[in-house]
Amino acid sequence: MNKITLLTIAIVSLALFVLPNTISMFVGQHTFEAGVQCQKCHVAEYCELYESTTIDVHKRAANNANYTTFLSVGGIEYNSSNSKIKAIDDKEWVWNGAWDGGNGTWENGSEHKLVSLDFNGDGEIGGAELCHLCHNSSLFGIEGHAVTVRVCDDDRCHGNRNHSYLGAATGMFANPANATYVVTAGYNLSRENVHQSFYLNLSNQSSTYPAGSPFGHSCGNVYGIALSRGHWTCIACHSDVGTDVTLNPHPVYNHSDANASPRRYW
Repeated sequence: MNKITLLTIAIVSLALFVLPNTISMFVGQHTFEAGVQCQKCHVAEYCELYESTTIDVHKRAANNANYTTFLSVGGIEYNSSNSKIKAIDDKEWVWNGAWDGGNGTWENGSEHKLVSLDFNGDGEIGGAELCHLCHNSSLFGIEGHAVTVRVCDDDRCHGNRNHSYLGAATGMFANPANATYVVTAGYNLSRENVHQSFYLNLSNQSSTYPAGSPFGHSCGNVYGIALSRGHWTCIACHSDVGTDVTLNPHPVYNHSDANASPRRYW
């Protein structure tokens, strides 16, 4: 066997090893994408995420298969009395604990769903699994893309001035009463709140993230063709991002000069 043949075999072998991860990054092959270790390319973002003070609550949300299923079907309401999820397309998904050997799934006619981000089946959300909560396109009603961006004031996360769908779905969380103010945070900020002007001002500015049309509808936190910067309000208080602020006080009336020109007080 000559050197060229050996080199060809080596290159093909390397390609078979590398290609799945490469395809998953740029084409969106979900069978590969689920196993990609995002931190290989996004080390800084991964470290910041796992040092965040909100890491534990987002892990619990990502490990709640009922909630991730609610995201994946475009849920707008959950009725705990009859275990039904109402979706934005008017479909109703009913919990059936007897299907699939008693494990239970959400059903709509012949469709069955129970979306879990616990890809390795260890009962916890760890590693890159948490990244899927905000970046897995299948949870956003958008197919054919490797990733998407779901920001804090998304309709089905913490809400915004237009939609706060989880306000009618707190029953799928362990502590519904305690979850209410969390899942309606964006809506509350947009009303009579000390942060209202900050939030609404940013909500009228475009971010760099394309909005898309999840589940065939426009997001409530859209400005123009992009998501708004409203989520910056959340980041300002719930992240360790450093800021450099210069305060410029208004000029004041000069009381020491009796001959100063009359002017309006600030």
